[in-house]
Amino acid sequence: MIKRNCLLTMADKQPALRVLRFLHKASAMLEESTDCDRWLLVSGESGSVSCDRHLLDALNNAALIKIQNGKANLSVAGRELLQEFKQPANLTHTNVKNSSFGLMVNHAESPLGLLYRKNKQTGQRFLSDEEFQAGERLRADFTRGNMMPRITANWEAVVTKRARGERGAQADLSDHALDCRDRVEKALRDVGPELSGVLLDICCFLKGLELVERERCWPVRSAKMMLKTGLSILHRHYTADSDSGKTEVPVYHWGAPDFRPSL
Repeated sequence: MIKRNCLLTMADKQPALRVLRFLHKASAMLEESTDCDRWLLVSGESGSVSCDRHLLDALNNAALIKIQNGKANLSVAGRELLQEFKQPANLTHTNVKNSSFGLMVNHAESPLGLLYRKNKQTGQRFLSDEEFQAGERLRADFTRGNMMPRITANWEAVVTKRARGERGAQADLSDHALDCRDRVEKALRDVGPELSGVLLDICCFLKGLELVERERCWPVRSAKMMLKTGLSILHRHYTADSDSGKTEVPVYHWGAPDFRPSL
């Protein structure tokens, strides 16, 4: 990639570009992740993304980003590098069906996006359009519902002058965020406990397939099939949920078979 520093390999290309694009929008705080090998970059404007620790160190050593006092910023060299990728080939606009929003999808940003790309040998996709859109819809609701866990110090009580345990947190969320959380919980409940964890790990926490298999002690390449099965069920949930909203409710009344209302 990034011929400017040999510490970054070709395998780091897309993850590094994702971090640089994220920091291009705004600076981000570094927070501990549930995975000890990864950092969470948290921005009040752009949400959060996860990043390998070695990759973040490599970007810092290459002077593409600056890390000071637990805060990451994009450097001038990093901005110049992004200019070389103004029109990334795998950045497309996707309208999610049965939803009121459109989004820019970077196919290299998540394992789900990589699986959605066409196989060069067969010319076919492993995931169908419906399965991919269902995963992106879950991820969008998860992000907008502010459901990414925060495991750093809790400053809420200091800022809001509330004692721990009092109403706050969820009470302060907007109605839109609460609706997003409700949709995520309902979707995962319909998918079931056997597959909901895989959808969360890959679609929402952006964990790689190999990492999921290691954490769950699954056979090699099994996460791929479990993900596809979960996305298929998730798509069926969204389709049924959309159809149920259009069902007309019958009106009942008491009356004889030849009853006619008086005008």
